Amino acid sequence: MSGARGMRRIGMRIIPALVLLVIGSVVLAACGGEESNAPGKLNVVTTTTIIADMARNVGGEHVDVQSIVPANADPHSYEPTPREMRFVANADVVIEHGLDLDAWVSDMIDASETNAPVTIVTDGITPLAAAEHDHDDEANHDHGHNDPHVWFDVANAKIMVANIRDALIAADPDNSAAYEANADTYLAELDDLDGWIREQIATIPEDQRKIVTNHDAFGYYVHAYGLTLIGTIIPSLDSQSQPSARDTAALIDAIKESGVKAIFTEAALNPALANQIANNAGVSVVSDLYGDSLGPDGSGADTYIGMMRTDTTRIVEALR
Repeated sequence: MSGARGMRRIGMRIIPALVLLVIGSVVLAACGGEESNAPGKLNVVTTTTIIADMARNVGGEHVDVQSIVPANADPHSYEPTPREMRFVANADVVIEHGLDLDAWVSDMIDASETNAPVTIVTDGITPLAAAEHDHDDEANHDHGHNDPHVWFDVANAKIMVANIRDALIAADPDNSAAYEANADTYLAELDDLDGWIREQIATIPEDQRKIVTNHDAFGYYVHAYGLTLIGTIIPSLDSQSQPSARDTAALIDAIKESGVKAIFTEAALNPALANQIANNAGVSVVSDLYGDSLGPDGSGADTYIGMMRTDTTRIVEALR
């Protein structure tokens, strides 16, 4: 676990200095306002909805958790608002993802002048290199060559949960027993989830365990659960990148040659290009997976476990 902001990665996307100055002024004027934590609870601020859900499971009744990035939004390109800056200013603990997925938060933390300890939840995870499952290394400039989408392997999610547990205990040792017990219960649920995913993937005929995705968010899932990634519409780890005409033509050829049955895209992303490629390649589109963010309330993907079950069900139904 890392508690020092000095250990955060550099090379992040910089929020303009004038914007930070304005937002920082708003923060200082509003500290102690409506975003103050509930009495007697640890105020935990996370960068993503996935981390927030994990923190709620570990913290239980002792924490009040807020995610900076809302449900069904893209953390790659998120622009923080003054309201979200106040979340950070009033935080008792800040938990960021790391691996440059949420690099924007470093400037946000500095501008908020928070004294809260900062934990990087992916510490201890060995990331996959982009080259291990990407067909165009040059397109992956935004995240270096490490894939930040580690949560798609449940084994990595367990490391994230352990880091959250340790961060909460360090900030609130009086409730350490509760955090330990909650984490143990949740880790057992994640073990069950991992086994269930493997059982579901095993029902797909081996020669049909091939997928095409919108952007390269599912590399850990492919790597952990025995699928083959034929290609991605956006040949990059960053959903904001744009494919070239050559990339698109090559992907259509790969789809036809491999016999892949479907293109999978995320609910938070525009499926227009996926539909166009699918029409040209003669395959279907599954446009309601969840990747970089949980779904809204009632979607069935509004928790980490729910998201993984929803995505797995839709992948299996399309490929089986």
